[in-house]
Amino acid sequence: MADDARTVPQDKDDAPKFDLAVAYRQRQEALAAKLRIPATFTNHGTTIGDATEADWSGMLSSFLPARYGVGPIFAVDSRGGQSKQIDLAIYDRQYSPLFFQTPGSSSVLFVPAECVYAVFEIKQELNKNYVEYAADHIASVRQLYRTSADVYHLNGVSPGKDPDDQPILGGVITQRSGWTDMGGGVARSNLLAERGEGRIDLGLVLDVTAFDITEGSIEYSPEGMQLVFFAMHLFKRLRPLATALAPDIDAYETVLSSDQP
Repeated sequence: MADDARTVPQDKDDAPKFDLAVAYRQRQEALAAKLRIPATFTNHGTTIGDATEADWSGMLSSFLPARYGVGPIFAVDSRGGQSKQIDLAIYDRQYSPLFFQTPGSSSVLFVPAECVYAVFEIKQELNKNYVEYAADHIASVRQLYRTSADVYHLNGVSPGKDPDDQPILGGVITQRSGWTDMGGGVARSNLLAERGEGRIDLGLVLDVTAFDITEGSIEYSPEGMQLVFFAMHLFKRLRPLATALAPDIDAYETVLSSDQP
């Protein structure tokens, strides 16, 4: 009986291969489509409109697991503290029951500081003034008081994590750079400047590059891959943060029994 081709083992060299380079390019195009901008912007600096009009929330939501909420917020704490308005935040929406939202189509979301993973400021151009502006907004979130309640699970109860072990990421997103050389000394010194609670961890300059800052060192994206690099490095930085802190509901409830009107 003739051999059935379906049963003949294939040589390893004939096995189908996954082209990772092509997959990255396709992902870059998909992310650009989510932003509602032309994918060809990565080939050279172009005028693509106001970066604040791009659908950053939609783009990141399409990449990140469903457990993350993405969008503009104010962060608040149990002592009545409130951050400056944040253009784009990534926050927990799976295990965090406490949210405050104003009514109406243009409602504002107030998120407990314990639930915030990352905050980004979005502007047209990256320059010294904007980096300092973004750092100020990032610091306004990191400076809030964060509680950490016990966590209940199938095997019992675990003590809440130390807030100091749960850093909040901070970053910047712009369309273009005001510095002609993002890898040059001026740009690097501004991005690496010590700003305490306002430190910059991640950034995306849409027309030029993306970058990841770790322990005083900057890693830049490969040419034309800034969206993929930014999304992947954001996820890499979020992964070790695991689940957000559990807000102490008793601390937030205290105001209900106070004499405040």
